[in-house]
Amino acid sequence: MEIAATTIDQILSNLASQPDPAWKNLDFDTQRKQIQTELYSSAPKDGMMRVITRMQFQEAPNLGEIDWESELSTFQPIQYPQYYLQPFHSVLGGWLSETAAVGNRVAMEAVLENAHPQKSLGVRDEIAQLFPQDARHILDLGAGIGDDAAAIARYFPSATVTAWDASPFMIVVGRLYHKDIPNLHWKHGLVEKTELPDNSVDALNMTYLLHECPDEIKQIILAECWRILSPGGRLVVTDTLPGDLHSYRGFFEPYKEQWLKVDPDKLLQAAGFVNIKAYQFAYPTWTRVGEKTN
Repeated sequence: MEIAATTIDQILSNLASQPDPAWKNLDFDTQRKQIQTELYSSAPKDGMMRVITRMQFQEAPNLGEIDWESELSTFQPIQYPQYYLQPFHSVLGGWLSETAAVGNRVAMEAVLENAHPQKSLGVRDEIAQLFPQDARHILDLGAGIGDDAAAIARYFPSATVTAWDASPFMIVVGRLYHKDIPNLHWKHGLVEKTELPDNSVDALNMTYLLHECPDEIKQIILAECWRILSPGGRLVVTDTLPGDLHSYRGFFEPYKEQWLKVDPDKLLQAAGFVNIKAYQFAYPTWTRVGEKTN
């Protein structure tokens, strides 16, 4: 079943009515064309419509108290690479927008509604239990609104957990959601260039990050993970199944064709990780745990 043209027109109308995200100089005309091309393509959009339908029934904290102008003024500018400046998921501004940040929890709960008894937050609790008990510094790269990082911090109250993300919008929402977790900290920056010392982190987490990056950036990120991870340290990677990403036609995913060719085990092995173990906590995801040798 294909999405009706009238529904596409309504989605496009809603997108066009969004204010341009007030962050950096993004080419919004190009982004709108990319969104339109994705929505008007002939590919089936059943997956997208299921998520849109489910989103209206999900619960999320009230974010009306955020003073966006004041919050964004506290962030230092960073130089964003071109791959990041795209309308991911057909949201104008992509990750650099209020819309993406405010809707992140609701969207993920909708995506995993029938995949885990506790939906997306349940998957994140499962991930948290994969880290070594003696880890003292755990870094969550591409943390978004920090739901993974928060689950890890709750599970390891004696550890310092850092949620690292390039989007100030995501960090603003995440800090509000998780303000009562004392061992959870936030860092605004690119994950492919952390500038942390070698061998300085006990464990690393990445969830739904790699499929949003071109292949060359995936390799750079994993090389950075290897560099900053302590010998004997652990990397936990969770992402969407390659074929499942294609079922969400209509949500702009710039690297979905590259993702079809990804082999999770080979990806981690090529970066030097060993003792790789596979887990699956929800149908549309895979999880791999690898280690850095001593």
